Amino acid sequence: MKYLLHPAIETLSLLTVSHWGKQQKKKAIKALDDFGINGTAFYAANYPLLEKFFADFDSRRVETEGTAFIENMADELALSLIPLIIKNPNWLDGFNDISEEEVRIAVDDLFSDLLESDGSVVDALQTSGFPDKAKWQIAALLQQPKQRLMLVIDAINANLPAFDYAYAKHEAEIRPLLELLEDCVSKNELPDVVSQVLASNPNTIIVPSLAAALAVILYDTFCVFGLLVTRVFAGQNEGYGKTEAILAAKALSDANRLEILEALKTEELYNLEIARMLDLTPATTSHHMNALLSAAFVECSLKDGKAYYRLCPEGIKRYRDWVEKSFL
Repeated sequence: MKYLLHPAIETLSLLTVSHWGKQQKKKAIKALDDFGINGTAFYAANYPLLEKFFADFDSRRVETEGTAFIENMADELALSLIPLIIKNPNWLDGFNDISEEEVRIAVDDLFSDLLESDGSVVDALQTSGFPDKAKWQIAALLQQPKQRLMLVIDAINANLPAFDYAYAKHEAEIRPLLELLEDCVSKNELPDVVSQVLASNPNTIIVPSLAAALAVILYDTFCVFGLLVTRVFAGQNEGYGKTEAILAAKALSDANRLEILEALKTEELYNLEIARMLDLTPATTSHHMNALLSAAFVECSLKDGKAYYRLCPEGIKRYRDWVEKSFL
């Protein structure tokens, strides 16, 4: 089997939730409803495994100063730590031996990329559009990167045995999800945004996740892919379905996105060019581009380290054909 869960990423994701309860269930159902499917029915059919996975992890969970630190993280910061851990696997075994300067450079580079900043990362953060909690926490990380990441690394290492225990108990149920992901990759039946990334960069590494079951996180040459995403999109590639139509309609519901599509009719543009053209922050522009990518209205390719966007005529045509078939 090609795909396996990443122990450190799963442990970090499991630690962001103190326990899986009513709040997490409600949030998951809402996210599923927003995809245009019956969230309650999908949850009942697919989430018992996730609930048991979290419960068994919690039964062996080790509380440290770092676990409290992770639980209090803004989502934006927690997600940003994933590429740091993937790109620096040696940190887990010997973080004490890593120099403060090396850690600082890695953190600065990460947020320069995420914020698409070619200047001061702190200045870019302040105009990023992130919630205040995320801005404060990321700024604190930038000031004391090794000290704060040490808390995270220690918490992950202390709880890797808890992950091993939970995984061993449910391996028989997790394995078919990993095999389904492998099958979808081989048949090119992933959501359009992921397929486009894989097509433009075949060296992209897919990191499957059960703990982040509905996540699709793209960064550099990595894609963290929630194992239930394949179930959400099951059968969608056989025709244009309700899920895709809702994503498309949402993508067209913002005036800035319509302006972006108009601009891309004549030329390819990269994120900062689009941001300057519309007087938006890079983070806000990235949000708009992700919506357009998810709807398959645009395509993306990497050139000289920059993400260039262009119109995707096939995606636009599929949406037009669906509207005609459904309502005319």
